[in-house]
Amino acid sequence: MLDVKTTYKSFENYAQFISTTDYDEIRELSQELEGLRVLHINATAYGGGVAEILHTLVPLMQDIGLKVEWKVIEGTQEFFEFTKRMHNALQGKEDNLTEADRNLFYEITKKNSDVVFNDYDVIVIHDPQPVALPKFVDNRGSVKLVWRCHIDTSTPNQQFINFIDSFMDYYDAGIFTLKRYAGQLKVKRLYEIPPSIDPLSDKNRELTDEELKEAINKLKIDPSKPVITQVSRFDPWKDPKGVVDVYRSLKVKYPDLQLLLIGSMATDDPEGWEIYEDLLRYVGMDYDIRVLSNLNGIGNIEVNAAQKISQVVLQKSLREGFALTVSEALWKGTPVVGGNVGGIPLQIEHENNGYLVNNIEEAIRYTDNLLADADLRKRMGLEGKEIVRSKFLITRHLKDYLKLFRDMVK
Repeated sequence: MLDVKTTYKSFENYAQFISTTDYDEIRELSQELEGLRVLHINATAYGGGVAEILHTLVPLMQDIGLKVEWKVIEGTQEFFEFTKRMHNALQGKEDNLTEADRNLFYEITKKNSDVVFNDYDVIVIHDPQPVALPKFVDNRGSVKLVWRCHIDTSTPNQQFINFIDSFMDYYDAGIFTLKRYAGQLKVKRLYEIPPSIDPLSDKNRELTDEELKEAINKLKIDPSKPVITQVSRFDPWKDPKGVVDVYRSLKVKYPDLQLLLIGSMATDDPEGWEIYEDLLRYVGMDYDIRVLSNLNGIGNIEVNAAQKISQVVLQKSLREGFALTVSEALWKGTPVVGGNVGGIPLQIEHENNGYLVNNIEEAIRYTDNLLADADLRKRMGLEGKEIVRSKFLITRHLKDYLKLFRDMVK
């Protein structure tokens, strides 16, 4: 298992985004929990929403007085191919869990079981990849174990959910984006904690004019012409081909329309390469479509700029845990057309700060509405920013975790 190092962050810098009441509550909780030993464990330090959150949440917890560490498990290509299958199956995809799958999962888990659980007061284990760790760690002591699942497991493949459920007895509590996501899992204490964004990260902060200009040049788009964007992993559940279909339909009415499809390649998602290559074939020779990723040198500042300058951001997911990219876009004042699934309806209030859609036709119609009406885009954008400010910033997330820790140890 590998240690993850984070950069220092000051909680005081985030006070500008929260009320005095919330600030005081976080300070009171931090005093009560001062010195609490916490460990976060997940599968990757880079790529995907979980890693992004932990890169802010861990240093903020440290700054307010908790002793917090973050570790990631090590695995083979074969292991991560299996856990990606598991991820999809837990969201309902048909698959078979074989004895070889189980043996591989146990083998890699056992190799990562060198962590000393009783060095900590609370351990938060994120998602399916490390879920079986408690089975192989003998030195548990009095530590409280929490499983944080970022997946909607409410309508799962039965074989895979039974496998995950076999580990729930080891855990004192489970965290889900929505309580109903827990579905059939026998969780002892169930907490509902939605994800969040960091308003001071490069992906979400205000960019200087020079930074914005450089990012636009790197994206190779014309900001004087309309742009629609989707930012997400290259994943079949994100329906990137559906986004291309939306663009192609609207291109008839808006011949200058440009499409940005920005994804990231995470170390625990080998399937992403297949989706990426398939998407390039589907796009073909249309030079108004840009398919970009961290492999093209597209980083957080470029994503920030893309979401900022777009007339519309799409998140046309077919299945979804939460979709942090929705809150990211709303924070820039850009309305979002999103799939009516998972945690997206938590963020989009239909016809208030964007639109919820159930099919391609609705996505085309509502994206057209926004492209055609600048005043509508501005109104929805302002509404969206305030929704994120009140519900989906990292400060709220920090407070939720502190309350959970207090419940666990007090």
